Amino acid sequence: MSDTTTVAEVFADSVNGALIAKSVAATGATHIICIPDTNLKTAIEALHAPGMPKMIYACTEDEAVGINAGLYMTGHRPMMLIQNNGMLACLNTIKAIALDAKVPTFMLIGQYGRDVKLPIEKNKLRVVRLLEPTLDTWGVPHWRLDAEKDLGNIQIAWGRAWADLGPSAAIVGAASN
Repeated sequence: MSDTTTVAEVFADSVNGALIAKSVAATGATHIICIPDTNLKTAIEALHAPGMPKMIYACTEDEAVGINAGLYMTGHRPMMLIQNNGMLACLNTIKAIALDAKVPTFMLIGQYGRDVKLPIEKNKLRVVRLLEPTLDTWGVPHWRLDAEKDLGNIQIAWGRAWADLGPSAAIVGAASN
């Protein structure tokens, strides 16, 4: 009889919410337009600490894109915190405002429903499998945040949105703890 234990490979690991919040604050964002996300619950809680960007809650991602644009036009440096389902729901607004009107639109996107024991391409949920190919189709640069070693991708994606005057995303692969 063998004493070996099979351990399933994990493709995304939970990232500490306080570390995500610290990385977000380091961008220099002035406001976070947030659609509450269960995957990023602890990050959202940590973003309410003193010294963090101002939190604004919106009802829909379309609304969040409009608020982001209004804040940008009035001299602020906003970002969005949304979910994969919402990103797909607001593609027309992203096209019109972020891509066509060239408004910096940094999105921190939670991968709701992702099975972290499977590669993204093999996940059951279409929203998980198709998020990155959809962003690629629209020319939206994106980076994964699948482990704490990837926290620097928040800064990279933020910088890209402002350099390109358009959209970019950092995709959080597993619920933050």
